[in-house]
Amino acid sequence: MLTLKDERTTMIGNALLASAFVSYIGPFNYIFRSRLWKDEWIPDITEKTIPITEGIDPLEVLANAADQAVWKTEGLPADRVSLENAAVVVSCNRYPLIIDPQLQGQKWIRGREGTEMVAIQLSQKQWLKKVEMAVSNGNTLMIESIG
Repeated sequence: MLTLKDERTTMIGNALLASAFVSYIGPFNYIFRSRLWKDEWIPDITEKTIPITEGIDPLEVLANAADQAVWKTEGLPADRVSLENAAVVVSCNRYPLIIDPQLQGQKWIRGREGTEMVAIQLSQKQWLKKVEMAVSNGNTLMIESIG
């Protein structure tokens, strides 16, 4: 069990790993993601003598078990990659691009945002008006089916 002093010391390395994960991990599959942070990033952080928690998992830094349970009730699949993707989407300040051929992410976002979300397709009529209304009302905007 980590003490507060240990956590304070390792916070820098843990935050570095989590921020790299959010920034760079998105386009890769589970095997490559795992190799990247376990075999490349953690040894590099350790080599540079940046304190980091032994056996740290970036998903545990970005989201606790309660967050993950809520995501599952919102319709997110329970597999590791989906949980990592959700952690990235929730943790980033920019607007995420989700390539979602199986529509699992779309289902999760709809469950998460509920009726406050506006969904448009660029082929529909008056889409720009819906964008303006969503932005002015502070609603989440999902642009679907971009070719």
